[in-house]
Amino acid sequence: MRTTDKGLQKAIKRQPRYKLPSNFSYRMMQKIQEENILREKRQEKRMFILFLIFAILSGGSCIGLFIWKYGAAFISYWQTCKEILPDSHTLLFYLPTFCALCLLFFFNRWLHKKMHKTL
Repeated sequence: MRTTDKGLQKAIKRQPRYKLPSNFSYRMMQKIQEENILREKRQEKRMFILFLIFAILSGGSCIGLFIWKYGAAFISYWQTCKEILPDSHTLLFYLPTFCALCLLFFFNRWLHKKMHKTL
């Protein structure tokens, strides 16, 4: 039995010793941190997808509830407005002018802010 123990001890002594690199703990912590960041990103992506699903479903249910409750009144109001409002060709004629006025309004506000900032 003794010789076997000595033989095992010699075999163990002959094996190369494995040493951990000096920056092992730093690299291990870096990998753990990277894994945590990836896990957080996956969690954020899941939460964003769930939020989108929730927003779409709640918006759809609100529209459905609105149609269910006020559908007939809304349709009658729409018919009344179609009779009162001018034809779509008339509205299309004035659309470029309306867009230009809106753009000029915002440009004017921007210039006023710019002028007051420099004074």
